[in-house]
Amino acid sequence: MVSPMNGRAELRDDKVITPFGDLAPRPDIRPEVLLRLSGKLQTTLELGQLLEIFLEEIQQAVLVDGLTFHHEPTNTTLAVGRNSLHTANYRLQTQQDYMGDMTFHRSTRFREHELANIEGLMTTLVYPLRNALRYHEALAAAFRDPLTGAGNRVALDKTLSREVELSKRHDQPLSVLMLDLDHFKQVNDEFGHSMGDKVLKEAVKAMTGCIRQTDMCFRYGGEEFLIMLSNADQSGALRIAERVRMGIGQLSFAGKKDKLQVTASIGCATLQPSDDTEELVSRADTALYVAKDSGRNRVISDLDIEYTRQGDVSEEPSPEPNQEANGH
Repeated sequence: MVSPMNGRAELRDDKVITPFGDLAPRPDIRPEVLLRLSGKLQTTLELGQLLEIFLEEIQQAVLVDGLTFHHEPTNTTLAVGRNSLHTANYRLQTQQDYMGDMTFHRSTRFREHELANIEGLMTTLVYPLRNALRYHEALAAAFRDPLTGAGNRVALDKTLSREVELSKRHDQPLSVLMLDLDHFKQVNDEFGHSMGDKVLKEAVKAMTGCIRQTDMCFRYGGEEFLIMLSNADQSGALRIAERVRMGIGQLSFAGKKDKLQVTASIGCATLQPSDDTEELVSRADTALYVAKDSGRNRVISDLDIEYTRQGDVSEEPSPEPNQEANGH
């Protein structure tokens, strides 16, 4: 260490190395700010609300326009405030848990002491965020089919009722697909139930890979699934249904003896003004059974059934004049 002595610099033997971390700016945050923030973060387990509280409170200490949170394991992305040109990115990790990635946004560059303050403020978020993520995961599990990861019947009932109401209120189209894996009983009988479970899982992956982010897939029962297509009219729903059918048809599984190919039959129905959720699902279900009776591995619309029925109805022949005369 160099120290002044009698106007001269003298090199002493006791060398001291200053850690690099000690040279970095330290947080400059009043204790009452941290205490208030910590208390407010303990008031909710709802993830979005937690992030809103955090942003609102830290803006009193650091100028931040907005933040974005992403949690890869649950495919959760939440944005609070507004995006801006400059960002600061952090990965939230304890020794036991990965808790996501946080990005802060603002219109001007962050300075070193401001980043230090952000990091100091984030220490109050760690445990409330972990608790909120666990609550979010538990809540999601209650509405998810444990085998396939698709939504379960409880989630379907809640979601479809809401979407039907919103579609009617905003005059937007809504369609549903009823899908059944063809000859699935034979899969279990010939290849075993473990193979059947694998087919169900991979089929759901194929479905979700073929639909839009706004669409949702639910396990209706057994090997039957319902796909809800928000803001999709009949032609759009049929395009998605055909894409789903082809995606499942490309699945291939290696059995002990033979290779297993899977196909699906799909019924499609689009919401009508007089429909409730039961009528909408019933028409999709009817279209599904027509698809199965027609040879399987195909898509049938509820309107296709109506056209067919109309074509089957023939007019009653008019009585001939001589028949009427004989009748009297």
